[in-house]
Parts: sequence; C-alpha cells; structure tokens
Amino acid sequence: MKKPSSTKPEKSKPSINLDRDGNAAELFAALLDTADTGLVALAPDRTVCHWNQWMQSRSGIPADQVLGKSLHEVFPETRLGRVSLAIEDCLKFGMPAVISPSLNQGALPLRPLPQFAASFERMEQSIRIHPIKTEKNGTLCSLIIRDVTLAVQRDRLLRQQAAELADLVTQSKRSEGRTRAILQNTIDAILIASDDGHIEPLNSRAQELCGPDGDPELRNIIRFLLPDSEHTPITQPPANRLLTDLGTGVIEVLACTLSGRNVPLEVAISHFSSDQRYHYIITLRDISQRKRHEMEIQRTMAELERSNSELEQFAYAASHDLQEPLRMVSSYTQLIARRYQGQLDETADEFIHYAVDGTQRMQRMIDDLLTLSRVGRHGKPFHSVPLDDLFDAIITNFKRAGSAPEGNIVREGPLPSVMGDASQLLLLFQNLVSNGLKYSDPETGRVRICATETPNSHKIFVEDNGIGIDPQYHETIFEIFKRLHGYGDYAGTGIGLAICKKITDRHGGTLSVTSVPGESSTFCVELPKELPIVVASESM
Repeated sequence: MKKPSSTKPEKSKPSINLDRDGNAAELFAALLDTADTGLVALAPDRTVCHWNQWMQSRSGIPADQVLGKSLHEVFPETRLGRVSLAIEDCLKFGMPAVISPSLNQGALPLRPLPQFAASFERMEQSIRIHPIKTEKNGTLCSLIIRDVTLAVQRDRLLRQQAAELADLVTQSKRSEGRTRAILQNTIDAILIASDDGHIEPLNSRAQELCGPDGDPELRNIIRFLLPDSEHTPITQPPANRLLTDLGTGVIEVLACTLSGRNVPLEVAISHFSSDQRYHYIITLRDISQRKRHEMEIQRTMAELERSNSELEQFAYAASHDLQEPLRMVSSYTQLIARRYQGQLDETADEFIHYAVDGTQRMQRMIDDLLTLSRVGRHGKPFHSVPLDDLFDAIITNFKRAGSAPEGNIVREGPLPSVMGDASQLLLLFQNLVSNGLKYSDPETGRVRICATETPNSHKIFVEDNGIGIDPQYHETIFEIFKRLHGYGDYAGTGIGLAICKKITDRHGGTLSVTSVPGESSTFCVELPKELPIVVASESM
C-alpha cells in the first residue's frame, strides 16, 4: 500500500496491497480509523494486520505494538475461548460468526467507558467475525467489535425489575393470606368505620366485643370517639364508661359483656382516604392485665414508701437514740481508763483499752452507716464542679489533720469540671486519697491524681504506691463491711469504698480498680459528661 504524502503521524494500515491510488488508500485508512467500532484484521497466519484507533483507545495498546502479533500474544493473560474458535472457522472454512454478550466468557479485555467503570470490569461486546477474500493475500479475517455495555446494563435493569415485580406479586399474595390470618388471630379487636358512622368488625375479637353478643353500647361509644361524630347525632356515653380524659391522647373505655364482666379497653384510631372518603381503623386492646400490674405497682410503691419511712426512723434512732448511750459508755470507759490507769493490774488496763477501742469503732461504724444511707436520700442538686478546686480543698483538709506530709498528694495536669453534688464528690475523692495513703508507707507513700477524657465521659485516676490488692478482691472491696485486713493492721470500718461506690452510682458513673499486688493500686472514677435521664431527674 502506498504511503500518504502527509506529515501526520502514521496510522495503522493493513499490510494487504490495494489496487487503488494513494489518495484512495489514505481515505480508506482514515475511514477505518474514525469508525465508532473496533476494527481488527487478521492475516491467514492469524497475525494482526490492522488495528484501528477505536481499538487503540479501548485496549490501551498502540497499533505499532500489535501488528504482526496474534491475539494470544496481544492479550497473553486472557482466554479468548469462543473468539479463537470462530477465527479458526473463518480462516479455514470461510464461516462468519456473531458472538453476543451472553457468550463473552472469552471476549477481548477492553476498557468500558468511565460512566460504566463502577459496574463493569470490562466492556460488554458484540463481536462479528467475517471472512475477507483477496486475490493476492487469500482469505483474511475481520473482527468488528461494538460496545454494547449500555444495552447490557439496561437488560440487567429490566431483568432485575421483572424479578422484583414477580417477587412483589408473590409477596403480595402471601401478604394477603398472612394479613387475613393475622387479623383473625390477633388478640386486639380491629374495626373499620366510614365517615358516615358505619362500623364493620374485621376479626373475630371485634365480633365478640361489638357484635350481637357483645356490648350493645360499645358501638355508640366508638362513634362518639370518631373525629366526624358531630355529623351524626350520638348519645353521650356515661362518664364511668370513659376511663381517661379524651384530651390525653390515650383513650380508655370500659366494655360490659353479657356475662357481666367489665373489660377495660384501650382505643387507638387512625384514618386513611379511599374512594374520596375518609375511613377510620379502630383498634381495641384488652388492658385488664396491665391494669392489674398497675395496681400491683401502686401497692409495691406504697410498701416501699412505708419501708423508706421505717428506714428514716431507723436512721434517726441510729443518729440520736443509739449514739447517746454509746457516747455515755465511751465517756465512762475513757474516764475509768484515765482515773485508774496503773492502779489496777495489766489485765484490767488491757480490758479497759479494749472497751474504749470497741466503743470508738462502733461509733465510727454508725457514723459511716449514716453517711452511706444519706447518699441517695439527702443528696443536693447537681451543678458544675471544678475538680481542681475540689482537690485543693481535699489537700487542705489533710494538711489540717496532719495525715498527709507535704508532697504526698500529687496532681498531674489540669482536672476537668464535672456535673455532680460537690459535697458528695468531695467525700468520694477524699476517701480514695485517704485509702491510698493508709495502705502506703507513711514516709514514702504517694498518691497521684490525673484525668483523661473520652467522647462521652471524664476519667479521674487516683493511684498509690501501696501494698496493692489481689485481683480476686477487685469486686468485693466495694461491698459493705468487706475488709481484707484485721482491725489491728489498718484502721477503718470497711464502709469507705462502699460509700464511694454508691456516690459514683448516684452520679451515673462507674468505679473500678486495677492493681499490682505489692506495688500499687489505681482507682478509676468515670463520670458521664451528660447525665442520664434517671440521674438528672433524681437530682432535681
């Protein structure tokens, strides 16, 4: 074929000889290159002798890298399958073939257009294979490749819609039968009413309540409750038949059966429009069991109030009546200890010491029990509490008591402000700091306070370098009167951590401990940034 005289980049051209002048050959090559389909020509030896511009753009392979190679060499990682068999039949027997997208298991690996790239890994193709007979080169094979991705996408969508429609019809039939079964077997009575006041029961329970054997006045009460009841004259039902105010949004009525049994019903009414008219769906639910539960709850609440009143009386007795004789015993035993110390034998002095110590421990125990009982009953409303100021007060209290040497309580970084009862939070953290100092060496003991933040809470850590706690006791130490050591080893009543736990619970938080026995213990108080509804309501 004659080369064109133009200076444009050389296009891919077939290697066959054309019996035309150069201009005709150039025009022929331009037409092939500008076609909107892929055009590939294969020589009798199965090598590519033409590869147009469309093929170059969709395969990403220029023509100069394809000419003279077989399709297997051009696409070494692709099993051409059906395409290879059709090419063989075309070159050997002159048989044309059409390969549709449904047979594209071995189609050419060409790129889809950008708008289809998300749904299709490769272009969907329709390939036409034709023999081309020439005088000089024998029989050639031409491949015409069309992009049918859009058609395949539409076909998929139509198939999907058809499948969905078939499923919808099947589900509709099933739903109709299921709805009928549900209506007949539901425990609620369901009725339908039109805007002219006509009421029709839809299930057996509705027939039982509103039919010939049901309450003869219940239909009248339902008509009275319908929004359009003013259009038809309705007799006002007796006041004792409407159990709740109609303005509350929850309507309760009382139905009377022929057997004389009164059934409380909850009435729900919704509407829909059909045939240019309003229709109402009325649901009647038997709430007899709920009413019984409400009465049981009311009785339980009354008993709880009586129990709380008795606890209040006990707390008053513990704080006044019991403490008074205890103070008398303590005062006289201390007086005996001071007056007769050394005048009796050592055994008598030891007995007097035990008596004084016992009364003092009992007094501390009663005080701690009162503190524990007041956490939930005498708490103050919640407000923002700056923990930096709170720990300043705690350190001052320890300095005044002389129970914490200078530098034994260390804060690392600023502490947050939390919502809570300031007096109870002071008691909580003062108990944790005191606990850390008590179980640490008096000379080298150190308590470190720091805080971190999560999206929903603040975590405050109180860490000591004391004797630690065995992991098996990490839960039990927060129970009342749970002591891990004798009274002679460490002072205390065993209620301090129980008080801390109850204060944390009241604030909607959690209290936990991690420890290395013999080295340290770290108590973590996690308080929510936003108070739970129950906690917030209790604090008001």
